[in-house]
Amino acid sequence: MARLQNLLFAATLAVAIGPLSTAGVPASAATTVEPFTLQVGSTLPALPGKVAALAAGPKELVAAAHDKGVSVWASGRWTQVASGTAYRVAWRGDELTALTASGLLTARRSADGSWRTTSERLPHAVSPATALLAGGSELVLVHGDRLYRQGHGRSWRQDRLPGAAAALARSKAGTLAIATADGVFEQQGRSWRPVPLVGEGGGWAAVAITHLTYDSKDRLWFAGAQGVGVRDGKGKLYDAARGLPLLGFTALAPGAGGDVWLGTARGAIRFDGRTWEYRQGRRWLPDDAVAAIAVDGQGNAYFGTAGAVGLIEARRTTLEQKAEVYEQAIQARHKRTPYGFVEGIGLAKPGDLSKWAQGASDNDGLWTSMYGAAETFKYAASKDPEARANARKVFEALKFLGDVTQGGPNPAPPGFIARTILETTATDPNLTDNEQHDIDKRKGDAYWKILVPRWPKSADGAWYWKTDASSDELVGHYFFNALYYDLAAKDEAEKREVASVVTRLTDHMIANDLYLVDHDGKPTRWGFFNPRELNGNPWRREERGLNSQTILTFLSIAEHVSGDAKYGAARKKLIEEYGYAMNTLAPKVSPGVGGGNQSDDEMAFMNYYHLLKYEKDAGLKRTWGRSLYDYWQLEQYELSPFFNFIAGIYLKDATWTDAYGEVKLDPTGPWLEQSVDTLKRFPLNMIDWKQTNSHRLDIVNLNQHIRPDSDPKKLGLLRAGTVLPIDERVISHWNHDPYKLDQGGDGYGEHDGTSYLLPFWMGRYHRLI
Repeated sequence: MARLQNLLFAATLAVAIGPLSTAGVPASAATTVEPFTLQVGSTLPALPGKVAALAAGPKELVAAAHDKGVSVWASGRWTQVASGTAYRVAWRGDELTALTASGLLTARRSADGSWRTTSERLPHAVSPATALLAGGSELVLVHGDRLYRQGHGRSWRQDRLPGAAAALARSKAGTLAIATADGVFEQQGRSWRPVPLVGEGGGWAAVAITHLTYDSKDRLWFAGAQGVGVRDGKGKLYDAARGLPLLGFTALAPGAGGDVWLGTARGAIRFDGRTWEYRQGRRWLPDDAVAAIAVDGQGNAYFGTAGAVGLIEARRTTLEQKAEVYEQAIQARHKRTPYGFVEGIGLAKPGDLSKWAQGASDNDGLWTSMYGAAETFKYAASKDPEARANARKVFEALKFLGDVTQGGPNPAPPGFIARTILETTATDPNLTDNEQHDIDKRKGDAYWKILVPRWPKSADGAWYWKTDASSDELVGHYFFNALYYDLAAKDEAEKREVASVVTRLTDHMIANDLYLVDHDGKPTRWGFFNPRELNGNPWRREERGLNSQTILTFLSIAEHVSGDAKYGAARKKLIEEYGYAMNTLAPKVSPGVGGGNQSDDEMAFMNYYHLLKYEKDAGLKRTWGRSLYDYWQLEQYELSPFFNFIAGIYLKDATWTDAYGEVKLDPTGPWLEQSVDTLKRFPLNMIDWKQTNSHRLDIVNLNQHIRPDSDPKKLGLLRAGTVLPIDERVISHWNHDPYKLDQGGDGYGEHDGTSYLLPFWMGRYHRLI
C-alpha cells in the first residue's frame, strides 16, 4: 500500500523543476550589513537620592535632580554638585541650572573638574516643585499661565501664556511650545498660535497632551493619554493600532537622530518614526518605573527610575564584532569539563558575572553540536584556524559521548550516546534521579521511562553518563558531524574518523530495528524510527513526519560520509515500502501560529539542511523542497535567521508542479531583512532576566483564539503579524517559544551566544550576508 501511495504521489509531479541550491546565494546577491547602532543596557552607580529629572549637557555630561541635591555624571562617576531637594535641571551651554527647594541654582565647572555654585531667588510666587524649566541661550521658567525669561546676568522678564502649562519644550532655534488644557501652542514673536493635533486618522483632544519635546530635527513631538504625535508635514499620530506598545507616559525626550524616547511606569519606548522598541526588565533598566529621560549627543539614553539611573548605550558595532563578544563569553564561562561542553551557567547573584557555576544539561550534546556547527561555518567562511580548533574540540566531545557508554557496570549497546557527562567527584546524581523520581514523573507523564540507574558510571570510574538520549540529541550529533566532515576535516584520515563516529551510531539503530536502545535493552523514550512504530502506532502520529524525516537524514549522512551503499538501501526501503517520503510532507502536525513545538522545529530545520544537500534523486529533492517550503510558511513569522537562512539557501529558484500548476518555492517577503534585523538586535546581555509583554497594547493574545479556556496572557504576537523582536523577549536557543509573552527568570543564569553564532556564520558561509 505504501509503495502504491508513493507511486501515485510521484505521478502528480512534473519532471521539470528548478534546481534546489546547495551552495547558497551568489556573492552578488548577498546583503551587505554596514556598521550599526546596538543598544546595551546597564545600571549606573547609585545616587544618594531618588531622581526627579535628568538633562543632557555638553561633552556627554548628564545632570540629575534628586531629593538629596544635584549630581553630574562625568568620566564614569557621579559628582555631587549641590545638596538639598532638587526638582528640575537644564543646561545653558556649559552652565547647569536647577530648580531647588532653596531657589534657582547655577553651577559652573572649573578646569580641575570641581563645580562652583551660586543661588538666587525665584520670581515671586513661583513654586520650584511645580515649575517647568528649559535651558538654551536664555533660561525659560513656566509656572501656571506665566512665562519667565532670564538672559545671562539679567533680571527676569514675564509674559502671559494662553493657559496654565502642563508641558514645555524649546527647539534648538529657540522656539517655545507649551501644552495647556486648551491645546498645544507654539510661540511666534510675542504671540502664541495653536498647533493642530491632527494627522492620518483624524485629530486628538488637546486636554490629553501631557508631554512635549523638539527632536534633533526641530520637529515638535507631543504625547498624552491618546498616544504620540509629531508635527511632520501634515502631522502624524500614533496609537496602539499603529504600533504604540503602551500609554501612560511619564517622560518624553529627544534622541540624537530624529528619534524620541518615552517613559512609562512599565518601561521605556524608543520610536524613530518607523520602528518601536520597548525596553523593559533588568536587561534594559534598573526598574521599570521611569520618571525621567535624557539623551546625550552620542545617542546614549539615561533613565531616572525608582531604583537607580539606567543607561542604554548606543554602541556602534558590526555583526562580526558582536560574534566576537559571544565567542569570548563562551570561552571564558560556558565550556564545561575538559571536553568543552557548551551550555548556560548559573550565577551566585542576579546579574553578577563575577561568580558563576556550570552544570550538566539534558541537551549538552545538542547545544554543543550547534556551537560546533557555528565554528565549522566560521572556519569555512574565514579560514580562521582557531575556529577549526574549536570545531575539532566539539568533535572530540561528541565522540566521547559515544565512548563513555561502553563498558562499566551498566554498558549500553555499541554506538549508543549519552546525553551528557558529570565528574564522579561531584555529588552522585542518582541520589535525586532515582527510581522514585521516575515513578513520580510517570504519574504526570505516561511516556516517562523508568530507568535505573539513570546515571551509570563509565568503565574507568571517572564519569557519570546520563541515559535516555533523545532524538534531538541525535539530530545535533548528525548535523555537526556532517558539517565537520564537509567543511573542516583536514584530510582523509580525519574524514574516516568522522565517518566511524557517524556509522557506529547509525549501525546501532539499524541493528536494533531502528530504535535507539539504552543500557536496559529497551528503546529510549524518543529514540524510535521504526515503521511499525511510526506508521502503525496511533499514539506516535505526532512524531510520524518528523521522525521519518529524521531517520532519512541520518541514513543520507551515513551514506555520504562512509560511501557505504547499505545506508542508501535502508533509506530506499523506508521510502518505497513504508511511505517515509510521504510522511515528510507533514513533519509539523500542530500547524498554526503558536501551535507547534519549537524543539521539533529546530530539529526539522537542521535535518533539512543535509537532507536537501545530499539528495541526488530529483524527485525526492522536489519532495524535500516542498516539505521545507510548507514548513517555512509556518515558521516565517518567528523572525529566526536560522530557519530563514536554511529556507533561503535551499529554496532559491525552486518550483513545484502538480495537477494544479506550478508554485514558486522561493521564500517571499522580508525574510532576509528580518533575519538581519534579528542579528542586529540580538542582545549582548544574555542574562536570564524576565521579559513581560502581556500587558502591551500592540499585542494580539492568541490563547483566546487557540484555547479559549486558557490563560489569555500566555501566547501572542504583534499586530503586525510577527513575534516580538528578539531584544524584547528571552532567547536561549532556537527551540525557545517565541510566542510566549511573559518569560524569563530572575537573573540567576546566563545563556550562551550559540543561538547568534550559528545563523551568523551560516549566513556568512552561504553568502547571504
